[in-house]
Amino acid sequence: MEKKRYLSITLAMCLALSALAGCGGGQTPQPSQTQAAGNTKEESQQAGTAGESSNDTAEGASGETILIGVSGSITGAAPINGLRTKQGAQMAADEINEAGGVLGRQIELFVADDGGAQDTAINAANLIISQDVVAQVGPNLSGMALAVEGLLSQAKVPMLTGATSPKLVTTIDNPYLFRIRAADTVQAKLAATYATQNLGCRKLGLFTNSNDYGSGALNVIQEYLDGIGTAYVAEAHNTGDTDMTSQILKLKDAGVDGVIIWTDDAETALAARQFHDLGLDVPIIGSPSISTPQVSGLCQPQWLDNWYCVTDFTASNTSDHVTKFVKDFEAKYNETPELYAATYYGSIYILKDAIERAGTTESDALLKALNETDNLQGVVGKYKPNTMREMVHEGIICKLEDGTAVYLDSITVED
Repeated sequence: MEKKRYLSITLAMCLALSALAGCGGGQTPQPSQTQAAGNTKEESQQAGTAGESSNDTAEGASGETILIGVSGSITGAAPINGLRTKQGAQMAADEINEAGGVLGRQIELFVADDGGAQDTAINAANLIISQDVVAQVGPNLSGMALAVEGLLSQAKVPMLTGATSPKLVTTIDNPYLFRIRAADTVQAKLAATYATQNLGCRKLGLFTNSNDYGSGALNVIQEYLDGIGTAYVAEAHNTGDTDMTSQILKLKDAGVDGVIIWTDDAETALAARQFHDLGLDVPIIGSPSISTPQVSGLCQPQWLDNWYCVTDFTASNTSDHVTKFVKDFEAKYNETPELYAATYYGSIYILKDAIERAGTTESDALLKALNETDNLQGVVGKYKPNTMREMVHEGIICKLEDGTAVYLDSITVED
């Protein structure tokens, strides 16, 4: 069983590398109708779309509907993420349509495959823009969001993304960009606060990806730890690394009493294996990726002993709005929802609320209404944009038990 798990992680890493190497060319994909995503895990691995219009409950031409673009990684290294993005958005659209729609019109989704890579995400954004959508939801990865945000701004199309890099607000000021997950400035600070105040760590290891995602969180954590005088040792790795032994041994030899790890899906699973194998037996706080079953499922449960994580969503949260969402999602898709499903389910309800208040889908009026969203309850928190259009200001602390992220507490961070 150990060998099979190791091979699955290696395969995931290889897929990630092949996706980055192979998604070039720069030609815009053409729309195509494909088989709808199924309810089984086997069906979720099938190739996805370049672009497909999805309107399960509405009738009539797209000109009579409110068309919303969805940029999701239907193919590439993490197709489950794209599938859950699509399912969450579609479930919200179906619920809204069954309740009468918005302004007397039905919602229709146009799903474009961003392939989990920047060049393909650019193609997907151009394809979505060409459909005369009222807004785009996604992509979810920070590098991809940074690559496409200017295209959406130029086209005056509001973009609701789950990307969390601080660069999305520290290096750009795009009035059409709204973040619908807690930024890394929130999540990373929560991780550092929990490690020092709740777990009592006095010398932390910081193990981060060298990409935008990891480096952005590292800066936040270092600033916090410097401010409270807590010692730390920082080690970095790269996307696609298949051996992290030297970095982990440096943390172990330095005598750290806790580790914060901030990296992408495949690298998180590999690190969990190597932390365990190399005997780094200290509390570990992971980024939101370890809370998702597509990542924790790559791990043996014993690899995650003494692991915690910060995240926006866990299905084990017992609040009424989360338990209802989980029950409805499981009934519809025969799968338990995770962070991607919850994030993009919420994105469609944010747009519904804004369109109803604006009384139109016209771009300027919709933009104004989005900025005036006022504590709209969603499954990842309450949505209320600050001056940089960050809509979520709270996070969740979970403990990994038998490989599952179990809810401990919700914490709101003041701007």
